[in-house]
Amino acid sequence: MEFASVSRRGALGMLSLGALVAMLPRLVAAQPAPVEGEAFSPDILRGLAENLAKKPYRAPVASGDKRGGGGLAGLSYDEYFRIRFRGEHALWADRAAPFRAEFFPPAYLYPRVFPIYEVEGGVARPVPFDPEMFDVPGEHAGAAKAIGGFSGLRLLWPLNRADKLDEIAVFQGASYFRSLGRDQFYGLSSRGLAIGAGEPNEEFPSFERFWLERPADGAETVVVHALMDSPSCTGAYSFTIRPGQAVTFDVTATIFPRVKMTKMGVAAQSSMFLFNVSDGPRGDDFRTAVHDSDGLAMLTGTGEQIWRPLTNPTAHRLSYFQDENPRGFGLVQRARRLEDYGDLEARYDLRPSLWVEPLGAWGKGAVVLAELATRKESDDNIAVFWRPEQAWEAGSRVDLSYRLHWGGERLGDGEARVVRTRTGADAQDGLRMFTIDLSGPMLADGLDGVRLDIEAKGGETTWSNITPYPRAATVRAAFGLKPVGKQAELSLRLTRDGKPISETWRYLWTA
Repeated sequence: MEFASVSRRGALGMLSLGALVAMLPRLVAAQPAPVEGEAFSPDILRGLAENLAKKPYRAPVASGDKRGGGGLAGLSYDEYFRIRFRGEHALWADRAAPFRAEFFPPAYLYPRVFPIYEVEGGVARPVPFDPEMFDVPGEHAGAAKAIGGFSGLRLLWPLNRADKLDEIAVFQGASYFRSLGRDQFYGLSSRGLAIGAGEPNEEFPSFERFWLERPADGAETVVVHALMDSPSCTGAYSFTIRPGQAVTFDVTATIFPRVKMTKMGVAAQSSMFLFNVSDGPRGDDFRTAVHDSDGLAMLTGTGEQIWRPLTNPTAHRLSYFQDENPRGFGLVQRARRLEDYGDLEARYDLRPSLWVEPLGAWGKGAVVLAELATRKESDDNIAVFWRPEQAWEAGSRVDLSYRLHWGGERLGDGEARVVRTRTGADAQDGLRMFTIDLSGPMLADGLDGVRLDIEAKGGETTWSNITPYPRAATVRAAFGLKPVGKQAELSLRLTRDGKPISETWRYLWTA
């Protein structure tokens, strides 16, 4: 069941990553670094996280503290993105393995420095830092000499061409990281853990240290480890990253709560949705649509496929989709034609989808969708995550395992999918009209025996029909809604001879 809680105050944490970092002082003192050549393993990392959880949380220190990066904190957006890492300083540049690691300076919205280590043969050594690693143009070149470490990292691999290295992963800012598939542009992000996302007083765990395993020659994967800390918990994370047509992350995490936790968000994703064709009048904008993702896809524990179109609401809201042992969920970009957007620069048609595949049984809980009102495409106003039903108790240990697929959608091709949703005023006064276009091989044999299965909570459907499109295997399902209040939960699917042949379309309409 889906329901929504609406608050006009909203949740600060769901705005853009830049806004998040700017609103929170991020100059947290680095944890004591391992000595040169210290032993490292995932078990050792879990021990570090468990011991850290037994200590009081160290709150972020004020900006300008000597433990911050220094030198470049006042840069503008344009100035920051003119800084270049000099490729000859890349980690593993001397290796036959195609992976490289490069680093970001502490600047702009990322003034904080993190210890980063290379692991080889079970031994961790600090990655040497030198300000000369960075090409800082213009008047800030002198100030760059004062920077004291790295603010994040990126991994490179020949994703699109055999003779060119491309970014396949970035870790920077709180516990955020991102990736993409072949021939795509960056869009949505993931997080190590969300706490209270979409609600006031959201908490932002941060990765405090990173360890990069040195890949063997010819390796097909690269492994990143991270230590996470926050007021509520600590965590030990390991990411096994496998590039290809899509890039996959196998994530294992162990969480150690300091307090009882009830608002945790596992496998959290953040994205942006401003408007699309279903939203009607949208102000003075030349484009047809602006979004990094256009829907939430789910594969429930019972095998039901669900599609929930995203919206930019007039007030912030949370929607809950109860489930047990979900098989997958994720934010998806289904509109894939350039003409769907009309934007030759942003190329929203090339933004990746992100699919979460749980590894093991996650038990009871809910996929939670947070939609926040915004007027700016720079705001990440959408979040999705899994919230377990059972609270995490203080002093306990929570083990998590899942796989992230960055690139295309992961749902199967058997059932018909929703390709477009539109709504507007019906010709009859007081009614809303909805049209849902669906496409798939299950519709290739025509509409004999096909029926509409519609539910409306908070309203009454007054008419409905199914109309075939001129092209094969595509139909339009349409109906009229007579609302009885300010909100209606709607669902629709196609059946043939009583059996579903499409995914379930879910929609939360508000006046």
